[in-house]
Amino acid sequence: MSGPLEGLKVVELATAIQGPAVGLYFANMGAEVIKVEPPTGDPSRHFRGANNTLPVDALGSQFVAMNKGKRSVVLDMHTELGRAVMQRLLGRADVFFSNFRAAALARMGLSLETLPAQHPRLVVGHVNGFGPLGEDADKAMLDGAAQARGGLAAMSGAPGETPMPPGAAVADHAGAMQLALACVTALVHRGATGRGQLVRTSSLGAQLWLQMWELQHSALTGVALSRDGSHNPSIKAPYGVYTCADGVPILFVVAMTDDAWTAFWLFADRPEALLMEEWDTPGKRIGVTGDDAGLAEIRALVRDAFAAKPFAEWEQFLASQPEIIWERVRGYDDVLNDPQNLANGYVQDIDLPVTGRTKTVGTLMDFAATPTTLPAPPPGLGEHTAAVMADLGFVAADVDAAQAHAAAVREEMHAASWMRTKRA
Repeated sequence: MSGPLEGLKVVELATAIQGPAVGLYFANMGAEVIKVEPPTGDPSRHFRGANNTLPVDALGSQFVAMNKGKRSVVLDMHTELGRAVMQRLLGRADVFFSNFRAAALARMGLSLETLPAQHPRLVVGHVNGFGPLGEDADKAMLDGAAQARGGLAAMSGAPGETPMPPGAAVADHAGAMQLALACVTALVHRGATGRGQLVRTSSLGAQLWLQMWELQHSALTGVALSRDGSHNPSIKAPYGVYTCADGVPILFVVAMTDDAWTAFWLFADRPEALLMEEWDTPGKRIGVTGDDAGLAEIRALVRDAFAAKPFAEWEQFLASQPEIIWERVRGYDDVLNDPQNLANGYVQDIDLPVTGRTKTVGTLMDFAATPTTLPAPPPGLGEHTAAVMADLGFVAADVDAAQAHAAAVREEMHAASWMRTKRA
């Protein structure tokens, strides 16, 4: 693949989302990413998820999303040969990262404390649930746990009701973005000093990054924000989600000019709203004053205005008002087919084994001088084991031994699974 990081060699030992998404970033940027998998593969290869009627041998959506454009090498890191291959890989790599627990890495001979000394130019990245220090440094984590502990879940949902976490794995993705940024930052430092280093972050820390403004506001005022349903808890303004007469939701942000504000209320047949002094400037309408005065009244008026007309009428009017910021709330089918996403390459097509052509999230950064290529499909399990081992100088007998061992482990696992099914 081409891109700004072409020529960079990255080794990934990771599973699920938070680790593999780091490797996806590097692959999208043109780096060679070697994904080291156990003999049975990254478990996300087989994670079917909801509403999945695809063939049982189809790749899991989570694996496809996170592992495009990588090379797959199968190693049993609990064998002497597997460890030898890994050490030789790391000797040639620029970056190694993992989301395995630190203790598990140490059992594989990949101690985070000793790797930087073993490979002085290597950037070693590690991401976990709750950070590298403290009593919960090695605590198990899934995305929702980080959302809950980091405060994001508490801020989502209607007041007085059970918190409603966001409907996406934002904690895992945010942790991945933070580690990718940390690794690239460490590479810049290595360019100046010649030395790599260990960099670490977590899903918990990333939740704080996503909410820096809200957390800062609570810290400064001494009053914790509370969830506000379809409105942003930090913005005391009309800003929020409203429903049209035919049930279509619209996120209404702000009328940036007085003329646009006037046009909105005249179209809504509610000119009385123009008499409310609390909202007679753009600053007030975006919540700069932070005042509750008139807040319930203006939100009720906006809610009634949208509810009085179908979306088609609102769309036609709002399209004529460039100074009103708004958007229809779109579902995933809309997002995957949005002309804006297609025009920018945010959504691309790839061909997969078994299931054929599908849409996928593409590379989201545009580089004028070093353009990236289209996403490549994810690799088959162990597809590149032989080629990578040969490139590292291992003889054919070693390659055969590694592949035979992996096949034996898979066969043993399949047999055990069949016996459990038979007993059930």
